[in-house]
Amino acid sequence: MEAPERAGGGEPPEPGGRPGLGPRAFVPQKEIVYNKLLPYAERLDAESDVQLAQIKSNLGRAVQLQELWPGGLFWTRKLSTYIRLYGRKFSKEDHVLFIKLLYELVSIPKLEISMMQGFARLLINLLKKKELLSRDDLELPWRPLYDMVEKILYSKTEHLGLNSFPNSVENVLKTLVKSCRPLWFDELIGLWVSVQNLPQWEGQLVNLFARLATDNIGYIDWDPYVPKIFTRILRSLNLPVGSSQVLVPRFLTNAYDIGHAVIWITAMMGGPSKLVQKHLAGLFNSITSFYHPSNNGRWLNKLMKLLQRLPNSVVRRLHRERYKKPSWLTPVPESHKLTDQDVTDFVQCIIQPVLLAMFSKTGSLEAAQALQNLALMRPELVIPPVLERTYPALETLTEPHQLTATLSCVIGVARSLVSGGKWFPEGPTHMLPLLMRALPGVDPNDFSKCMITFQFIGTFSTLVPLVDCSSVLQERNDLTEIEKELCSATAEFEDFVLQFMDRCFGLIESSTLEQTREETETEKMTHLESLVELGLSSTFSTILTQCSKEIFMVALQKVFNFSVSHIFETRVAGRMVADMCRAAVKCCPEESLKLFVPHCYGVITQLTMNDDVLNEEELDKELLWNLQLLSEITRVDGKKLLLYREQLVKILQRTLHLTCKQGYILSCNLLHHLLRSTTLIYPTEYCSVPGGFNKPPSEYFPIKDWGKPGDLWNLGIQWHVPSSEEVSFAFYLLDSFLQPELIKLQCCGDGELEMSRDDILQSLTIVHNCLIGSGNLLPPLKGEPVTNLVPSMVSLEETKLYTGLEHDLSRENHREAIASVIRKLLNHILDNSEDDTKSLFLIIKIIGDLLQFQGSHKHEFDSRWKSFNLVKKSMENRLHGKKQHIRALLIDRVMLQHELRTLTVEGCEYKRIHQDMIRDLLRLSTSSYSQVRNKAQQTFFAALGAYNFCCRDIIPLVLEFLRPDRQDVTQQQFKGALYCLLGNHSGVCLANLHDWDCIVQTWPALVSSGLSQAMSLEKPSIVRLFDDLAEKIHRQYETIGLDFTIPKPCAAIAELLEQSKNPSISQTLLSPEKIKEGQKRQQEKNADALRNYESLVNTLLDGVEQRNLPWKFEHIGIGLLSLLLRDDRVLPLRAIRFFVENLNHDAIVVRKMAISAVAGILKQLKRTHKKLTINPYEISGCPKPTKILAGDRPDNHWLHYDSKNIPRTKKEWESSCFVEKTHWGYYNWPKNMVVYAGVEEQPKLGRSREDMTEAEQIVYDRFSDPKFVEQLITFLSLEDRKGRDKFSPRRFCLFKGIFRNFDDAFLPVLKPHLERLVADSHESTQRCVAEIIAGLIRGSKHWTFEKVEKLWELLCPLLRTALSNMTVETYNDWGTCIATSCESRDPRKLHWLFELLLESPLSGEGGSFVDACRLYVLQGGLAQQEWRVPELLHRLLKYLEPKLTQVYKNVRERIGSVLTYIFMIDVSLPNTAPTTSPCIPEFTARVLEKLKPLTDVDEEIQNHVMEENGVGEEDERTQGIKLLKTILKWLMASAGRSFSTAVKEQLQLLPLFFKIAPVENDNSYDELKRDAKLCLSLMSQGLLYPHQVPLVLQVLNQTARSSSWHARYTVLTYLQTMVFYNLFIFLNNEDAVKDIRWLIICLLEDEQLEVREMAATTLSGLLQCNFLTMDSAMQIHFEQLCKTKLPKKRKRDPGSVGDTIPSAELVRRHAGVLGLGACVLSSPYDVPTWMPQLLMNLSAHLNDPQPIEMTVKKTLSNFRRTHHDNWQEHKQQFTDDQLLVLTDLLVSPCYYA
Repeated sequence: MEAPERAGGGEPPEPGGRPGLGPRAFVPQKEIVYNKLLPYAERLDAESDVQLAQIKSNLGRAVQLQELWPGGLFWTRKLSTYIRLYGRKFSKEDHVLFIKLLYELVSIPKLEISMMQGFARLLINLLKKKELLSRDDLELPWRPLYDMVEKILYSKTEHLGLNSFPNSVENVLKTLVKSCRPLWFDELIGLWVSVQNLPQWEGQLVNLFARLATDNIGYIDWDPYVPKIFTRILRSLNLPVGSSQVLVPRFLTNAYDIGHAVIWITAMMGGPSKLVQKHLAGLFNSITSFYHPSNNGRWLNKLMKLLQRLPNSVVRRLHRERYKKPSWLTPVPESHKLTDQDVTDFVQCIIQPVLLAMFSKTGSLEAAQALQNLALMRPELVIPPVLERTYPALETLTEPHQLTATLSCVIGVARSLVSGGKWFPEGPTHMLPLLMRALPGVDPNDFSKCMITFQFIGTFSTLVPLVDCSSVLQERNDLTEIEKELCSATAEFEDFVLQFMDRCFGLIESSTLEQTREETETEKMTHLESLVELGLSSTFSTILTQCSKEIFMVALQKVFNFSVSHIFETRVAGRMVADMCRAAVKCCPEESLKLFVPHCYGVITQLTMNDDVLNEEELDKELLWNLQLLSEITRVDGKKLLLYREQLVKILQRTLHLTCKQGYILSCNLLHHLLRSTTLIYPTEYCSVPGGFNKPPSEYFPIKDWGKPGDLWNLGIQWHVPSSEEVSFAFYLLDSFLQPELIKLQCCGDGELEMSRDDILQSLTIVHNCLIGSGNLLPPLKGEPVTNLVPSMVSLEETKLYTGLEHDLSRENHREAIASVIRKLLNHILDNSEDDTKSLFLIIKIIGDLLQFQGSHKHEFDSRWKSFNLVKKSMENRLHGKKQHIRALLIDRVMLQHELRTLTVEGCEYKRIHQDMIRDLLRLSTSSYSQVRNKAQQTFFAALGAYNFCCRDIIPLVLEFLRPDRQDVTQQQFKGALYCLLGNHSGVCLANLHDWDCIVQTWPALVSSGLSQAMSLEKPSIVRLFDDLAEKIHRQYETIGLDFTIPKPCAAIAELLEQSKNPSISQTLLSPEKIKEGQKRQQEKNADALRNYESLVNTLLDGVEQRNLPWKFEHIGIGLLSLLLRDDRVLPLRAIRFFVENLNHDAIVVRKMAISAVAGILKQLKRTHKKLTINPYEISGCPKPTKILAGDRPDNHWLHYDSKNIPRTKKEWESSCFVEKTHWGYYNWPKNMVVYAGVEEQPKLGRSREDMTEAEQIVYDRFSDPKFVEQLITFLSLEDRKGRDKFSPRRFCLFKGIFRNFDDAFLPVLKPHLERLVADSHESTQRCVAEIIAGLIRGSKHWTFEKVEKLWELLCPLLRTALSNMTVETYNDWGTCIATSCESRDPRKLHWLFELLLESPLSGEGGSFVDACRLYVLQGGLAQQEWRVPELLHRLLKYLEPKLTQVYKNVRERIGSVLTYIFMIDVSLPNTAPTTSPCIPEFTARVLEKLKPLTDVDEEIQNHVMEENGVGEEDERTQGIKLLKTILKWLMASAGRSFSTAVKEQLQLLPLFFKIAPVENDNSYDELKRDAKLCLSLMSQGLLYPHQVPLVLQVLNQTARSSSWHARYTVLTYLQTMVFYNLFIFLNNEDAVKDIRWLIICLLEDEQLEVREMAATTLSGLLQCNFLTMDSAMQIHFEQLCKTKLPKKRKRDPGSVGDTIPSAELVRRHAGVLGLGACVLSSPYDVPTWMPQLLMNLSAHLNDPQPIEMTVKKTLSNFRRTHHDNWQEHKQQFTDDQLLVLTDLLVSPCYYA
């Protein structure tokens, strides 16, 4: 947290300076400043020094002693707590040491994941504030982290779920990447610009660029890329454009994260060229109309996010440039800082969409946040338009949504409005009118309106002192005009406060209980009522806090009269009135208590004079109401209450023992509040100006303080610190009221005194209220600690925090007294009357508070922290920097800091008394009544989380209940114990602690509990519990480490940390002997862990193999066993045998687990293969190229598949150098390139059984047994879920492992099965054989040549059979099988497979379906090989080209998809060599040649090719159409998949598509037309480069002259989409804009009516997104056209048919009208100045002949529809005459005229 900047530079003085103390021994990096404002601030330095010194010394020792757990974790946790309490209060040297130590700890190679996560979180926290450590202070190597990410994210072994970890690592990684080399930038931006279809990684690139731009503002010239950047951002918003919309499916998933785009834009703003601002304005112009509230869609969220984030980001940048303390981060050069003009331009371009978004369907939250930030920058541009919308909204009663939206936006700008400032001095004058008009919003009938009004009034009154300054006008004459105006306005404040109170009273009277519900319903407050209560009381107390004394006195009197003259019921209305009274009393205790206490005292004494009252069941309403009032008004400053103590004690004596429950509960509240008020530490006032407003106007002028932030350094908090008088009064209360109850309960617990249940309940209530009232007065429980739970060589001592009270140890500790009495009573109740659940509930509460309550509850603190953050957000000033908050907020924050200290008790020492109480809770958690169990379990979990290591003490006790040999456990106890093991969602889960000692006990106990007699699977609740337990263990389990060794460099840093001075403690440094002992203990610990691991596996196996264990538990046990597979230890043999046997278990669940487990075991048994380093340049015999060149180079040519050089003999095979990784060598070679060594250096193949290890023998024996294999195959070829089974990677891994570890040993056994399965065309058998074959091919990676050759001799016939037997169900599985086989394999090794697949895919045998499937399978194999098989791709293309005219649709689609993959490698990336794979241009040229017969003719192209092959040669034209169909399929397939689009080639096909595409939307069209249309839609969304724009326009111009009107029409639809999706590319090219404009204006005069109308639509769309501007030239042109004279009508002969061709004049006149109509429709939501005249011109044509009349009508009705909502304001733009004409036109003519 930073200190606020002072105008004069220099650091402000410390608050409450440090007189008499020398300077600190070290300069803290950054403290939490709020600590210095606490009432006991002077003690904190000493306290924190001791803590820091302990942390450094003990953490250093723990690491040197090799003790990661418990010592290391314990002290790193203490370090995070230290940061939470004091901020980064350590020297820079220590900061660096901490980071280095944690960095070393995180990168320990064998560290278990859960520890690593803990360390990583703390490390991120330490790295957070970037400005504290510069690059010179700290540099960390990035390599270890990178290796770790590789190891974990791409973990080869088990796919362990390690989710929460990588995110943080990525962040740490990012913090560490050093400054970027320019080379890197050019490479990446080049790559980004050249990719056209969003691939997955494009988002990450954008993120990288955004961070680069932010860190180096002004050092990179982005201008050349700006149009491209903006075009892409616009495209990624996925907005719907044009008439028929087909989105490319890929775009939906991979649009950019708006956050990254916003950061990038912000960083590029400013600078001399202003280019970014121009584009930003263009962006908002083009999308503004999407923000109109009548539009809605899935894209809306993104647009709203853009609005919300952008102003926020600009404000952050301004803050960085103008107000932030300079640090080592790169400064922004003067030339690129944002100027005032830049800011104004920015605000102007974004304000329009924001104002529209205020009323959006998704709510006004984003708009309010945007307005808040914009108002900080330019209030004069932002606030007036918001107010213009607010005043009318306050007047209307019919549109509540509009009211809530505008009010929430005004709340956002409130602070800028009230403080005025140089930009917007007249702001404050709006405040009073707004407040007065908001009052009617306090409305009992509309809940949301009521809440927003409370928030509104509360916000404004927090910002402004409500003081009547009108008298100042006479006294001073130096006021400005605005100040004078404000002074006279403030006279209304008193009126406002009183009217507000009247409104509230009205609200209260209408919500009394009698009015709102029947007698029978609940008496509690409903959720809504409690919210209103909260809103009312907080608003009222804010208003009173901010009032001047005079206004306050009037308000006080009013509230007093209201509360005394009525009698309220105590549930709803009473609570609200009492809240208002409390608010008044809090503000001025002396005056208020004078009124209230004597009154209440009088009434209560009066009503309890008679002793009969004490025993009445139902009390008088008046008595209850006065008790309630009294109990609320005592929640004030304790010192002021002391005057009335006799009266208050008397009332307590009279009322604590009332029989009526409602009565004594109110009286207990009074006691509770009295104790709290006298013993707690809290601020007593929250005024917005220190010292309040009660000074004469001559010395203090409140208007200067409107909207002023609190000054952190002179906050002047008035603390209430308990005085000795108050403390003794509190003890007097405890002695008088607590002691007697304890004595009674003690006797009752001993059985000496019979008490009724109601009496016990009453006594317990009093005890509980005393306890929570005096929580921080009573010292914590004492007792001796429970020792020997965990051995440790470092101290695990606790540190005590001072929270403002010295405990008086001479007095009796009531906490201990309560504890002993309550335990006795609890046992008594459980033994004698277990059904007294109400008392048990209270006892559970009391135990929880005894253990943990020190003055505030955790959940209350959390919700206050949350609400504090919300308020802070809604009122902060991000521009001028940190801590510019309102004074009340700052006080609140200091108070929260104090509470945080009282709550920091985590990890308390575990003492005997805690042990006893936790055991009591366990007894309650397993008792008979489920509600008692439930409440006790919650408290039990909270207690477990609070004490160190107590879980180890409790687990055996819980497991007692699950023992199968116990006969005395009830079902309730059994369930309770299971719930205790399960834990709640946030706390500890006992069943799954990350620790061998615990798991060894809990897991076996869970399995064998299946034999307990209390367990019954008939009860669904128990079954569900076991399911939840198993699920939770599986979800939370992370592999537990077996080896905790700490490397040398880590210990070295720890040593430095232990020796570090300032602050340090006087502890002797570690001796070498100690360190030796530590290492010895470490080795013992590792050995222990290993023993535990093996014994756990054995115990679980014993458990699972027990006779008559229910199947459910067998499954749970096997599941737990499978969690114990590890990558650093092989499973014990017994478990291996168990899993291998279970491959043939009857239950499919078990078989599945066994398959995964055996695959894992085989991975463990894998023998390592030797590798050696090679130099790729030597192999190819080419020198290393000087600069980076990607693609096919001479030096990577040897990796290609070449059928002349395939290794076909043993010698060739062994001399080849195989490279398995497909991506190596394409961009460049790895620095250290390793390949596998030769055959003779690899592990021996073809071993006999004697050569194997025992574990291998187990697997070998089973798989050599024909019976076992037969059974296994039978099981594997069963179907699991009909129609939903897929190729299973688990089974594939199993077979891959078997063939890898035992080479071809089992082939003889399997061969007959494979042959049988392949011939059977059922889907499950086919799938089974596909899995085995894929495993075989991948498993044969290291076989010798002879074995591989034999293998393919077996496989080729099998695959041939399989490929000809494919069915709809199985072709996917075969595709997966072949793709899996080829993945990461050198294509030269698989030449048998590729040759087989290429034999003749389209043989036509088996029909078109088999052909399509074969192509699919082939495509799967080739696609995996990417760039390494150009020869195969050429062969395939050559084979396919003559077959492109295929008639069958499924084959055509498949060919299209295959073509995409064939050309995939033909990419135009920067510095890439031309590919040797097939190229698109050559292919297109050949295709166009064949399409000639179609392009030359002009008539409409019909598709009349039927799907059967007629005999005889077809003419070229029919061939052409067939070819065209396939080409369309190819273009459609590649639109979403390929990296870049070949625009030049596609353009040559465009004219043809324009001709074919149909115009209307009609699904009955044949495939050709539908495809052409879809293809055009996809192509128009493609991304263009600037140099391609002229080419496209040339084609469009040429088509616009075509004779087919369909083509001309389609040009226009194409144009709409293309321009919007490439908006900034076009805007950057002026000629292109002119061309497009000319093209549209030409087409407006087209002879075909549909084309003209489409041209008009296109024109209005382009005008609306501001691509074209509405200038006078255009307007004049249209008006000229309108004036075209029409020829006279000739009288026709009755016989002749009328001529249908319109005359040229009519067309031109229609064009003019359409043009004007387009202009009108282009601004649907406002009325620009030129609009009225245009409408008049249009209306003149209402009586023209058709189609003109129709057009005018349509235009007018559209105008009316879009302007109807805000007609009131639009009307202002027209003159009266114009309005008359319009009204005539828009009202439909009367039928009876």
